[in-house]
Amino acid sequence: MVKTNSFYEINTHQYGEVLHLIEGLEGIHNVFVYAVIEQKQQGKIFVNNLTSPTAGLVVNKGGCYYVFGEISDTQFNQPLISYLKEQSNHANFFDLYMSSKEWVSILKPALEGNVVELKRNHYILEENRIVHTEKIPDGFVLKNIDEYLFNKYMEQVDHSYSNLWDSAENYLNKAFGICLVNNDEFASVCNTFYIGNGYIAPDIITMDEYRELGLATIVCSTFIRKSRELDLIPYWDCDAGNDASNALAQKLGFTKLGEVPILWWHQNQDVIRNYLKKNNY
Repeated sequence: MVKTNSFYEINTHQYGEVLHLIEGLEGIHNVFVYAVIEQKQQGKIFVNNLTSPTAGLVVNKGGCYYVFGEISDTQFNQPLISYLKEQSNHANFFDLYMSSKEWVSILKPALEGNVVELKRNHYILEENRIVHTEKIPDGFVLKNIDEYLFNKYMEQVDHSYSNLWDSAENYLNKAFGICLVNNDEFASVCNTFYIGNGYIAPDIITMDEYRELGLATIVCSTFIRKSRELDLIPYWDCDAGNDASNALAQKLGFTKLGEVPILWWHQNQDVIRNYLKKNNY
């Protein structure tokens, strides 16, 4: 247990004690939070009070954070801000989600110069929505992600998966993925980003040379069918300015739940500038 003023890191056996504070939100589900609480993915949880917490911070090792609860506890807010400002506490970025817009008014000015405000759209796939099977184009092979493909994806495409899942074994025990390959190279991939509380959040990427071929629709549709076989509800979270991701969610039949603000920090300012331009900020 780490104590700093009223900023306590709790042990894993205490994670369930904050669940009632998380579930109090209407409509929006931050799946990465449940992934930590259920210990499907590594993370930390800090609270303002060990016996009767009313505010806290969930840190998913994959880079998504969630601050929740009452905003008036300055003995918690001050060390919270210090934690978020300290670069050594993070990997190369974090996305800070918040339980209410009131947190934005407190944290954005306090973190000015370190973060930018983004907007995220949240979607859910209703149980009765039909997902159609798409024909696989010639030359492509649809595969389930296995140990070899997971390690290859982590090494060649997205190194952050080492933080998300630690190992291929951990991933395959708790999650799954679908990919289309061409000549043994990734063309389009739909992996499990986060999973928890009966929801599953996909992570989709199509390589530049294979875009505009409908490949993302194929891997996502297959991912959705597999999710339903496992009684999991697909949940989509993307930048409000990411036209391609929003269009794909709607094409697949997802229903928009709402738009929420987040605060984004990245150690590389060039990455921030390019992202803001790409996503219409």
